[in-house]
Amino acid sequence: MSTETIDAGGRRSGVDWRRAEFLLTLLGIVGFITLPIRITTIYSGLPAHPLFVHVPVVLIPTTVIVAVVFMFKSEWLTRYGIALALVSIIAMSSIFLTMQAGAALRGALHLQGQAAKLISEHAQAAHILAIVYVLFTAVLIVTFAARRISGGMPTGLGILDELLGSTAVFTALRIVLVVVAIVTGYMVFRTGDLGAKAVWQGRLQAAQNGGPGGFAGPAGGPGKFSPPSGAGEP
Repeated sequence: MSTETIDAGGRRSGVDWRRAEFLLTLLGIVGFITLPIRITTIYSGLPAHPLFVHVPVVLIPTTVIVAVVFMFKSEWLTRYGIALALVSIIAMSSIFLTMQAGAALRGALHLQGQAAKLISEHAQAAHILAIVYVLFTAVLIVTFAARRISGGMPTGLGILDELLGSTAVFTALRIVLVVVAIVTGYMVFRTGDLGAKAVWQGRLQAAQNGGPGGFAGPAGGPGKFSPPSGAGEP
């Protein structure tokens, strides 16, 4: 869609509405389509969560680190901001899929004792991570838009251009994005740490005591199910 017109001298005027900011916003909204999708198992009935969890584990730290670098190299944000935002949207959607798969796996394990407590904490941390990363993705898209608008590429929407066209606003958004990125980095570490403890802590304790591996029950014995890796939510 374009509002371009041709004046009497044959020159083009007006504003092209085909802007990356609008497309990224639309894709970000579409990314929520994975929120209710629950894929419980994959090939041969193996739980899906241990496979899905690798996607956010790789993409979230990558996008967070790259975003912080781009805040200090704003010209890189202009050049590669679209690609970064797209990867961030994919990572956001992968969190939703991983959480749903983790919830299904948690229900199938019937854990007790310390393992159940760790899985519960892991799930709570995953929900916080999802909220924080949605905020990170939104701020990233807005910051990218502010960079382009303040750099002389207005969208044609008067209110939006006025709000984001100031270099002071762009600077403030850069600071906000760095703060959200740091919080996101901490939450992905905490979520992964709790998940790893839920999987391996009981096994290690059982191995040290000379017993069989697996999740520890309320009396320190193995649980009913011993998945290969990554129990719970991301």
